[in-house]
Amino acid sequence: MTERTVVCWNGSPAADAALSWGSAREALHGGTVTVIDVVDAGTYLGDDDAFDRAFEAQEVELEGAIRRVRTTWPNVDVRSAVVKGDPVELLFAETGPNVLVIVGTKRRTAPRARYGWSFGARLAAGASGPVAIVPQSVPDEPPRTGIVVGVDGTPVGDRALDFAAREASLRGEQLTIVHAWQEPLAWYPTAKPDDDFLEAMRRARRELLDDRVQSISAHYASLTVESMLVHGEPVIALRDAARSASALVVGSRRLGDWKRAWLGSVSHGMILELVSPTIVVGPEEDHDD
Repeated sequence: MTERTVVCWNGSPAADAALSWGSAREALHGGTVTVIDVVDAGTYLGDDDAFDRAFEAQEVELEGAIRRVRTTWPNVDVRSAVVKGDPVELLFAETGPNVLVIVGTKRRTAPRARYGWSFGARLAAGASGPVAIVPQSVPDEPPRTGIVVGVDGTPVGDRALDFAAREASLRGEQLTIVHAWQEPLAWYPTAKPDDDFLEAMRRARRELLDDRVQSISAHYASLTVESMLVHGEPVIALRDAARSASALVVGSRRLGDWKRAWLGSVSHGMILELVSPTIVVGPEEDHDD
């Protein structure tokens, strides 16, 4: 379990969804939520009066949001601040191995490319700790339950699995471990894997998945653990498994330094196909600074 929860809030419905999700999560153990409202100083360059008015208005709006949280989740300790600067850089500075940073995002209504480098994707790509991206709520949405995690046999996949198991244990919900696999591309376009090759791959993938299930079950005896082995594209498999989940957890290799970082293909694909609150967990070396 992370030691701090930080929510990026700007008064939008998506930010309210992030704040509600984070507050409900902390209410499970009477934790603390720090809400940061960043007024982008670059928007008001050369107009100090306009900036001051925007800053004061955001303070008033944030106070109202904090009152709503305290009314709904009275056992959550809520702290807040309105600050000025660049939102990505200020939120990046808040990330860390024991901090969960939460941001909201609009529901996808435009082409996928528009969301390829969204605020949440940029933050998750360069963070030094886990980042949760929460989609804006929709009216009459049914209750969500269960934690879904994708594993692939890599160290970062195992870190995501450990985070997901702790999250499921915190919530008292089922953990579903998904492993999707595809046969490697053939050197010749016309080549087709034979049945024996595919069956050998399927057995190897099943062993990998069973090993992760056994390991988690041994460490979390009271946790209900299910597994899904899917012969298919990982993004599609995770999207289908996580449609009604409380959260989806994915690992990311986080390629490059944070100023020009990129998420791995699956984690980036899940942000493009966001169907549930999604937590991106990075590799261990990102946490050693």
